[in-house]
Amino acid sequence: MKFRFFIFLLIVLSSSLGWAQTDTDEQLAAQFFKNGEYEKAEVYYQRLYKKYNDEFFFQYYVDCLLKLENFSEAEKTVEKRIKKEGNPVLHVYLGYVHKAAGDGKKAEQDYTKAIAELPPFQLQIDALADAFADKGELEQVVRTYEKGRKLLNGVYNYRFELAAVYNKLGKFDLAVEEYLNALEEDESQITKVRTDLLDLFIADETNAKQEYFEEAVIGRVQKQPQKDIYPELLIWHFEQQKKFSQAFAQAKALDRRNKEDGARIVQFAHICRANQSFDLAIEAYDYVIKKGRDSYYYMSSKKDLVNTLYEKAVAGGSYTDQQLLDLEKTFLATLDEFGRNGNVAQMMMNLSELYTFYIHNSEKGINLLYEVLDLPGINQRDLAMAKIQLADALLFTGEVWETTLLYSQAEKMFKTDDIGRIAKLKNAKLSYYTGQFDWAQAQLNILKAATSDFIANDALYLAMLIGDNSIMDTTYAALSTFARADLLLYQNKLDSAKIALDSIEEFYPGHSLQDDILYKRAQIAEQEGNYEFAQENYHRVWKEYPTDLLADDAVYRMAQLYENQLKSNAKAMEYYQELLLNYPGSLFTVEARKRYRSLRGDLLN
Repeated sequence: MKFRFFIFLLIVLSSSLGWAQTDTDEQLAAQFFKNGEYEKAEVYYQRLYKKYNDEFFFQYYVDCLLKLENFSEAEKTVEKRIKKEGNPVLHVYLGYVHKAAGDGKKAEQDYTKAIAELPPFQLQIDALADAFADKGELEQVVRTYEKGRKLLNGVYNYRFELAAVYNKLGKFDLAVEEYLNALEEDESQITKVRTDLLDLFIADETNAKQEYFEEAVIGRVQKQPQKDIYPELLIWHFEQQKKFSQAFAQAKALDRRNKEDGARIVQFAHICRANQSFDLAIEAYDYVIKKGRDSYYYMSSKKDLVNTLYEKAVAGGSYTDQQLLDLEKTFLATLDEFGRNGNVAQMMMNLSELYTFYIHNSEKGINLLYEVLDLPGINQRDLAMAKIQLADALLFTGEVWETTLLYSQAEKMFKTDDIGRIAKLKNAKLSYYTGQFDWAQAQLNILKAATSDFIANDALYLAMLIGDNSIMDTTYAALSTFARADLLLYQNKLDSAKIALDSIEEFYPGHSLQDDILYKRAQIAEQEGNYEFAQENYHRVWKEYPTDLLADDAVYRMAQLYENQLKSNAKAMEYYQELLLNYPGSLFTVEARKRYRSLRGDLLN
């Protein structure tokens, strides 16, 4: 019994020692190869290959021989393996050896033989294509996929694989043909086609690929006008390029041809609205409305039209009193048509905002919000948002007690949702406005971990504002004045806000609030339409306080001013780039990258 155990132990130990030796040899071989010591690596890989006949060791052994220019031995090794296995992939290795030895003609013969010996099995076709790709032989990859297409006889056509290789070869025209043919064979591949094209277009700095693609798809539309898939692809393409007029023309054509109920047009209008192309969104909603009250999308389009008209007026920032009054009439006429109920809560909230902040009839705006709170059928989210908006309006008019009550109610309704966090943040700001800094900071410290970047960022700024400016001033004297100026700015009392800011500099010269004062002056100047002065103050914040919390905000605001008000795309791009390069952790980097690429003329995802 003991003897048997001893024999067993010897077997186990010898086996372990054998594996340990293999591990050591493999590690040494890999290290020598990595260091470029191919003579040493060749010795180990030859030993490992002879011992295990493994393809992995075979490849490295042949690579070592090629590095050492021992072409005859490499050729013998590959040919010997071909005789044993007969795998077409091995002819790729043989061709690679001949090519390395300078015999391109033999290499081509080897590659041709590899493809000729392909069996009609997808796994082996894929393996051969991968082997060619690994050696950088992209033209041979194309030949492999084309042969595979014939062998599989329609079972699998390698459309996407060929498109990818054609693109690498710079043959984008052939890549497009593969994508369009893939759709002709199977329209459900539309998502895959779009995804691949987006990846290809990102690196297309000259827009040449987009232009060719557009022409190719239009050609398909003209040749096969009965197929919807090509106009749908064209609509998507125009939307990506923000050519919304062309997209709308195609969408209307499909809607009319297929006698659709407007679903496609409504979706298009939503996209235009999201991209602030308000005029086309309005035209699209109006197109659906004209289908009549029997249309499924009539009511929703009417509501969306009114809300879009409102968003256009607000976003543009340039409107006459008469335009605001006309918009009010449109709101009221639509509300009269549908009645006042939970379905039109958002419309009523927008009308209230129009009254309070633009027509300057806060009494009407506040009364309308009280009406919203009592609407039959209003959902809880709209109810919470109405409470927040009512609190905002009351704060605008100077009412504080009911303001905090409404914020607290909205917070309790959605404690774990961003609506609740927004309400909590606004309540903390209210405490800040009224000088309750300790309580405000306690709430802000909780909100700094909020899931929404904007909520967390606002909370972080306000918490740091309070914390940084109370270290040397435990009485909060200067901060109280600054908070009052902040509230006056919110209430649109701009002259009073400026006086409050000036008093801080007069009575507390050199105070740590200086960068915040500059930033606040810039905001006031923007509201007054004094964009040059706003830019000057943002510039000072950036240059004089480049590492402070407001620096990236100031850079982003300058970029926005140059793009939208000062009309200098070159300067806007300069500041967007500054933000991307020197403030990569900024909350504005995603939007800055998008705006930079748009101004440069790139296709946006």
